[in-house]
Amino acid sequence: MSWIFCLLLVLMLIPGALTLVFYLLWYYDRRAFPSPTPADRETALRPLPALLAVAREAISLTVLVLSYPLRLVQDASPQRSRQQGQKPIILVHGYGGNSTNFLWLQWWLRRRGWANVYSVSYTPPHINARKLAQQVADHVNRILVLTGAEKADLVCHSMGGPLARYALKNLGLAGKVDRVITLGSPHRGSRISALFAPRGAAAQMRYDSPFIKELEEGGACPGGARYQVIYSTMDNFILPASSALLDGAERSVHVPYLGHCALLYSRRVARAVAEGLQDESLG
Repeated sequence: MSWIFCLLLVLMLIPGALTLVFYLLWYYDRRAFPSPTPADRETALRPLPALLAVAREAISLTVLVLSYPLRLVQDASPQRSRQQGQKPIILVHGYGGNSTNFLWLQWWLRRRGWANVYSVSYTPPHINARKLAQQVADHVNRILVLTGAEKADLVCHSMGGPLARYALKNLGLAGKVDRVITLGSPHRGSRISALFAPRGAAAQMRYDSPFIKELEEGGACPGGARYQVIYSTMDNFILPASSALLDGAERSVHVPYLGHCALLYSRRVARAVAEGLQDESLG
């Protein structure tokens, strides 16, 4: 039993240490390369809520790590249409994640009447982002056939946002997606990506990378979908925070004092997502 306790302790300590490291980088980036968002101009960060936000982010990252193996069950479970013809909501995770990242939000949305809510996985994270975007497009097409719906709504965390935009622009999803709601997505890339693999999707998510610039060509909101952005100035993975904003989005919602992983477990974020989806998705 002692080795199990030690393993659990390590699994909790490592996310906490990583969270502190990323917030030190976040603090340095804000000081060295100021790029204020509208939220920064309106309110200043307060020390106590900021410290509590760091602790909440560490807990959220720990939950993500501990729930990761549940993907074996989540992805193996057969998907079915709970209400034929209802527009599906498809949840798209970020870099290195999987479908279990959205377990809480999926449950929350279903409790509030959206029957066809699907969380999907794409792998492996280190390959070219264009190939990952193709997997996203394949998931959307498959779920549209499964539900008999004409269009889907996408809710995307982190890298899932740029992948969805690429799929709408280049991979045949134009006209098949009604709304795209992004949670802490690096629409202009992120300087934090320089710490990850020098190749593949991580490199393509670097700030103002060629892939990111390609997405901007011809308009940042492709495919005829309506785009909405949910972001936090305390997102420790999106540097600068303004990268989470999207030119042409019909709605931008700031949720203060939330880190990158904590966005996935926040009632404020869930309510903002529900408001963005609106009642017509229930019909």
